[in-house]
Formats: sequence, structure tokens, C-alpha cells
Amino acid sequence: MKIVVTGGSGGLGRQVIAELGAHGYQVLNLDRVPHPGGFQPSWTVDLANSGALHEACANAGGIIHLAAYIAPGLTSDCMTFNSNATLTYNVLKAASDMGVRRAVIASSISAYGFLYGPPGWTPDYLPIDETHPCRPVDPYGLSKLVGETIADSFARRDAMTIVSFRFPGVNYDASYQRIKTFMSDPAHRRTGFWSYLDVRDAAAACRLALEAKLSGHHVFNAAAPASNMREPTADLIARFYPELRDIRRNERTNWSGIDSSKAARELGFRPQFSWEQHLAG
Repeated sequence: MKIVVTGGSGGLGRQVIAELGAHGYQVLNLDRVPHPGGFQPSWTVDLANSGALHEACANAGGIIHLAAYIAPGLTSDCMTFNSNATLTYNVLKAASDMGVRRAVIASSISAYGFLYGPPGWTPDYLPIDETHPCRPVDPYGLSKLVGETIADSFARRDAMTIVSFRFPGVNYDASYQRIKTFMSDPAHRRTGFWSYLDVRDAAAACRLALEAKLSGHHVFNAAAPASNMREPTADLIARFYPELRDIRRNERTNWSGIDSSKAARELGFRPQFSWEQHLAG
């Protein structure tokens, strides 16, 4: 089956291409920059060009949309929002027009509104699941929530099956040294509720979403079950969110503040990579 991957030259995109290739898929990479490893077929395109998107989607069985500004502050606020929202619409429109009925979209936990929100905001409860209200005020989080609304629209109108993943910070360092540096300053990661996901597990999640027996649009959190801290999560909450009273029970001590149990139930998503495998106690 041919799968189109947008943003396949990026860190997550390269891993998704490798994951799909390892499972027998034919992949077409679309990106505005060449693939650093020379992967082919790759088209260097501007996704604002809907003609290129339509051509790419011909005879495709699915599309994984990763191309985006991946945080606020990389460009102007207007460009962050306008580009991310527009590209999501363009990708799903082209897929729909060309008969592609399955899509996977990279959303973000920033859609909940805390990651880049004003200081002092407290969640309604932890860990956050997909039913928690979304209240983004930053252009990146807002663009991701709008992208999910666009996916809702295409799923209703054209009977597409679309999965939007609310990813936390993705770890690209297989040695986990970057996460080790976070451990000395838990305040730095508090607005992400100490969540993370290995890039290899994020790529596997995208493949599982393509293969899942689903219909309509589904939103899933996808995070490692443990936090990126050694400290017990209950102690971190007491330090950084002392007013939070609704703390859901969890079997782990250093549990992630993002609940991915829905993805485990419905997609079979079970992360295989964690900092505990690499960093000594």
C-alpha cells in the first residue's frame, strides 16, 4: 500500500518512513526540504500548492500529516497559526478529493492549553485524558485544536477515517541524555505534566492508526506511561500544582501526566522505549 507522509524529512517523519518501510509499505515523502538520508521517492514541495498534493495522493491508501511549525516562536504567531491550519485543510482536502479514506494527523498536547499557556494555569485533573477541556490561547495550540476540528469536518462529510494524535514532547535522543538534563529542573517541564514519547514509539503509533479498525475521527493521547522524572508524580504535583485536588489513581509512582490508556485500548499502543532502559538510577 502506498502511504504519503508529509514532513517526512523531519525527525519524526524520518522515523515514520522507516517504520512504514519495515512493515512493507511503499512511502512517498513530501517536504519543503530534501530528506537528509536521501530517501526516495521524495518530492520537494510547498504544501500550500494543492496541485502537488492532489498528484501525490493519487492511488494512495493513506496519508500521515506531520508537516507543521512544531512550536510557537519559530516564526510569527500569524504564520504559525495560518500555516498549520491551512496545511491540515489542504492535506485532508486533497486526500478526500483523491479518494484517500484514511489519514493520521500529528496534533499536540498543546491543544489542552497548558503547554504554552499563561503561567499558573491548573488542569482540572491529572493525568489528563482526551475528555479534558481544551483551552489553548497560544497560536500553536490553537492551530492544533483547529486542525482537529478540520478533521472532524472531513470525517463527517466524506466518511474518512482520521486519527489525530496529541503528542507530548518527542524524544529524539536514543541515549536519553537530553531527558537526563530535564531531571535537575522539573519546573521546566511542568506545563507538559512531565510527559514525553520516544520518536520510535510515536512512529509506531502512526502505523497502528493506519491499521486500526476505526471509522470517523478519533483523538488519542500518545505518551510514555512514565514521566520524564525520577521523582514521584504526586510529589511534583504537590510542589507545582498544590491547589489540584482531583488526582486520578495510577499504578506507577512516576506516572505521566498525560493518560494514553484510550490509545492502548483502541489501537494496541504500548510504548517500547523509555529513559529507564538507559539511565542508571
